[in-house]
Amino acid sequence: MTEAHKPSRQAHSPRRLARVFALLGVYEWIANPELSAEKIEQGLRALIEEEDGGPVEGAGLTVEDWSRADRELLSALLSGVVCEHAAIEAAFAPFVDRDLKRVSLVERSILFLGTFELMRAPETPYRVVLNEAIELAKRFGSGYRFTNAVLERVAEKVRETEFKADHAEKAQKDAK
Repeated sequence: MTEAHKPSRQAHSPRRLARVFALLGVYEWIANPELSAEKIEQGLRALIEEEDGGPVEGAGLTVEDWSRADRELLSALLSGVVCEHAAIEAAFAPFVDRDLKRVSLVERSILFLGTFELMRAPETPYRVVLNEAIELAKRFGSGYRFTNAVLERVAEKVRETEFKADHAEKAQKDAK
């Protein structure tokens, strides 16, 4: 295998792959808000399958990635964001320092996904949600510091008990 054809990315977990596909889906939904979550998921599947096993341009995703992705999580993320977008936006918008239309589609998509998980997936530690959002922002966008700052504030609000406990534990460790 030549240097140019070696896979440059590490294998991702099924949950990370679900979040990557969900990011692409939410991006599509923001651009075309009339689409349902089901139509978006069908469109993602069609896009992946039409690449004949090769990576999707710009995303580096393959049919194998699609088959490994946690479909239950993907569906939950897409349908959750589409169905609850107004409440999700209301949760993160106060922490955005500019008009939302001026936030890139990638960062906005990540904010929708991360906020949805913070609000509706308490079984996933907030630090995991933030880390996954940062990884998506680093891979597909340029505003990972921005998305981290906004989602950190959302976590403080919607996961107050967990957030305070985590910060108290960290302060205790720092004091030692």
